[in-house]
Amino acid sequence: MTGDVTREVLQHSADTLERALDDALQAMPSREAHLRKAREGLLRTREQLANGYPYVPGYRIANGASTVAEYYMRTDVARARELLELAVLLLESERNDDGRYTPTIEKCQERLEQLGPVPAPTAGTGPAPGPGASSGPASAGQLPQQAPAPGGGDSRAVTVSAAAAAVAPATASENGATSTAAAAADAGGGVAVSVAAGGETATVGVAASRFLPQMNPTRDWDTLLEEWRSGEPDEDTVRQLAAELGARITELFGRHASIPSESLLPVLDEDLQELPGLLAFVSVPGDDAQALHQRAKDARSNCRSEMLSYAKGNTVVDVRALRRHWLASALWNYAVEGHWHSSGYQTLADILGYLQLIQISYRYHEAKREQLLDVTETAVLLALGELRDPELNRVPYVYGWLRHAIGIHLLVGGPDPTAPKELRFNELIQDPRFADRHIYAEYWAARVLNRWTEENQHRSSVALTLLKLSGWKADRLDRLLDLLYSSTGSYGDTETPEERQEALAFWRKASRDMLATIRMVRVARNPWDSGAATTADLLSMGDQGASVQVSNRLLQGIAAELAPGPQGTMVQGALFAGRPVPTFLALDSFGPVGVLKIDEVAKVRREKENFDRFAEAYLRPVYRASKCVVGSTTVANSSNGDLYQGIFTSYVFRHRDEPKTLRDWVRTADPDALQSVIKEVFMDALGPWLSQAQRTIGDLRGEYPALRPAAFELTSYAPGKNAESELEHFRLPEVADIFGIDGGLPWRHRRLGHLLKNSALGSSPFAAAPGYESVTNPLWLVAHMAEIGERDAGTSDLFERLLYDRQYGVTTASYLTCVCHGDLHGENVLASGPDGRRPDLYVIDFETTHQGHICKDFARLESALWSRTFSWNHEQLLQVRSWFVGSLRGTAMWEPDIPADVDPDVRRVLLCIAELRAILKGCEQKNWPFGEAEYQWALLASLLPFARYRDHKDQVNRHLPFLLAADVADVLVEHAEGAASGS
Repeated sequence: MTGDVTREVLQHSADTLERALDDALQAMPSREAHLRKAREGLLRTREQLANGYPYVPGYRIANGASTVAEYYMRTDVARARELLELAVLLLESERNDDGRYTPTIEKCQERLEQLGPVPAPTAGTGPAPGPGASSGPASAGQLPQQAPAPGGGDSRAVTVSAAAAAVAPATASENGATSTAAAAADAGGGVAVSVAAGGETATVGVAASRFLPQMNPTRDWDTLLEEWRSGEPDEDTVRQLAAELGARITELFGRHASIPSESLLPVLDEDLQELPGLLAFVSVPGDDAQALHQRAKDARSNCRSEMLSYAKGNTVVDVRALRRHWLASALWNYAVEGHWHSSGYQTLADILGYLQLIQISYRYHEAKREQLLDVTETAVLLALGELRDPELNRVPYVYGWLRHAIGIHLLVGGPDPTAPKELRFNELIQDPRFADRHIYAEYWAARVLNRWTEENQHRSSVALTLLKLSGWKADRLDRLLDLLYSSTGSYGDTETPEERQEALAFWRKASRDMLATIRMVRVARNPWDSGAATTADLLSMGDQGASVQVSNRLLQGIAAELAPGPQGTMVQGALFAGRPVPTFLALDSFGPVGVLKIDEVAKVRREKENFDRFAEAYLRPVYRASKCVVGSTTVANSSNGDLYQGIFTSYVFRHRDEPKTLRDWVRTADPDALQSVIKEVFMDALGPWLSQAQRTIGDLRGEYPALRPAAFELTSYAPGKNAESELEHFRLPEVADIFGIDGGLPWRHRRLGHLLKNSALGSSPFAAAPGYESVTNPLWLVAHMAEIGERDAGTSDLFERLLYDRQYGVTTASYLTCVCHGDLHGENVLASGPDGRRPDLYVIDFETTHQGHICKDFARLESALWSRTFSWNHEQLLQVRSWFVGSLRGTAMWEPDIPADVDPDVRRVLLCIAELRAILKGCEQKNWPFGEAEYQWALLASLLPFARYRDHKDQVNRHLPFLLAADVADVLVEHAEGAASGS
């Protein structure tokens, strides 16, 4: 704080100057330019007070008071005196070793002398307040004016309050003489100053104390409630005002921040419900605007003081109660609007104070990451959308709140996200002067923006964030940047004003350029939108169920960078709806141009590496993308902080091509063309990979996450996934709900009987088959194959054989490997072109491509054909199981028959599966043919994940892969037990 002046004194001084400025400008608007500097100094001081600066200089208020006093010298002598005395008090309290303030002090004293002595009050009465004077209590007594100094020296007659004289000790002058303070109160209840004999000023050590009698200090909440309850209780009016205020806030949230404010509504509703109880028994001076205004001022003063204390770490502050105090302040200001219709900005300031408190309470809590981003976004959108600059200038502390909110949003939700619990330790905001201290929170945003101008990879990401916070409007973007860079305080580093202006210009251009390109992108359909309107202003992405939610604005921003069309670009996701990873077809005015995908940064970069290494190097250009480009824009998932990025693969589509997925093509194509297309997929499109097959000896379990032990060495395919993580997926609430069993599907029961009796699986037509209850639980088998838990009694020999037998064991298996796609299903092959019987094929999505088990892609596509091509009815399911069980052994596995009377849709799938199995059989080596178990293990490990994939909501199609996996598990166990008995 400044010199000997306390925060309360400086706050009161700022209030005094603000009232004087407002009254002067109202009387003479033409003086606005002349008084602009005084207003700017006032705003700067208020910002520093609001943000808890340990040192706030008083010279800005003093200079402003001196300037405004010039006007009142001609119109209101009492008010001029008040302002001049205030200026002297504040300047005397500053360090003045170099004499920088002496000329201003002397000038103020000369003007005080020109004003003459204070008029004596009428006997028996207190001083009459002058126009616009501050409303502090009058001095208790008056002392006579100081007499001229000995020797007839020129004495400047200045007054001090009696209370000040009572506490101010005599101060020695330079020549050793002792000054005798004289005091009297001016007619306006103005500020007192001290002088020494001979007219020389002396800085009194209790300058703040001299001013405190004029203060109206912040009072505690209980005191305020007691005052408000002094009249007739009016609980009905309070309840009505609370309801109307709640409707106002909800309407504002919906208008400016409909998506991010959703997470705040439960807290708001709870606080609004408690508000009438908080204000129980209070009166409502509905006809007295001044009384309502005073209540609003008192409430806000209390809230700001308590919030500052809480922000500094005061754990005594009850945050829930303080949130409701802010709403009470808003309630009184809302009531004032009925009298002063232009005061709505005051209500909004209280709402922003409420949001600022929530932000403070969340800012270091990791579990509140998403809500923290929501509240910061809501506050900024609300302020920029509702408050004009003149209104913001009247509540200058809001500037600090907004800068703080933007800084948090950039750090936690920006291109290099910081965990909230690590926020205060982020190196970008550390004060270089102190090893253990960060710069003031209101400067965080400007600091990181200045630093990021040097990192081009962040440019698009930051521009998107700034556009989101400005509501995607150019004028609000300019206001946001001006708000950040209008502050002139210390940044804690060496950045100059010129450098800050360069940074401002840099981000204004980057964001405006991004906005221009975004407007060139149209979204036809986005299945991964949050469910709000297609223009929802949502940038951050949150997990909702199985997939990541991506707003249209974010999609436009990423598409603008990766797939810019000379006359615009359109993206539509209908083709890939249902995928957990947001994937879109991009089109320009001449037709489709490629596929855009948004995924985790690590996966995107892995896909780019795999494309370069495996696809571009081996596959023929006609079957793959012509190029693969990774965007520079990264966006943090608001749920967990994971970074996401766009990747675009360009394809040689023709003008009138309408690509569809292989899954959709299989549903409608001529059945006679199905097998030739499946053959083309494997023999032509993927043929270069299959032709590179080579034999290896290894642990087959490592090839499939569903079989992989937790201790297995890290692999390039699905790193970090293993049987334990797969089994955990079957315990998730969504899976439990689909299967109708509390706690999800258990693995400890060997037979299906327990699951059939206690889950929705019992309604499957499979369950009616004789002896079906004794079929092996596939989760039990994979758990023990991955060596999870203790083996059941009597099963040691079984698993020793399955794991370690030289002929049947998987741990030392001899098997073929080749380059595998890794995720070959019907949505990762596109079919296009005018020839419906012979479509052009394009393989997409190489994120999981690797050198792996040759059976993997075949088993994966077969599992997808069973699970995702059609929604099966009861009769179709019976035909599916009958054929599937019959094709798991012997010659039928590789050359299965297709019944003539089978259902047409079932027939389509059987034709495809029969062809792909025949192609796989043809890949074997003459001296080392495929064994049945090798493909059975691949099928078991491929079918199970489809049962727990949450992107497929059809219950029957979720049950089917699990039940087919049970049939495979049963055959594997039966085969091993039969081999042991010699049968």
